[in-house]
Amino acid sequence: MNTKLDIYFSIQYDTKDQAQIIFASLLPEIQEQRFERSKATVKLNGQRIVINVTAQDINAAKATISSILRWISTTTKAVMTLSKQTFN
Repeated sequence: MNTKLDIYFSIQYDTKDQAQIIFASLLPEIQEQRFERSKATVKLNGQRIVINVTAQDINAAKATISSILRWISTTTKAVMTLSKQTFN
């Protein structure tokens, strides 16, 4: 049996600018991805980043989602740190 998983999730930000910054940093990572058993796409919809992961199996889906969430977390922390330094 050849099962394919399609998983959609989104992250809502406080402002459109915040979403745009995270989206702009995430897009190259997604476009240059090297996942063998999965594919991800990302879209910006106002203050929301929408992510779609298509995977051949649950393990591939989990690995892809974990990578994407790590990229988002790292970028968010960097932006918050830089914002505090810039505006304080």
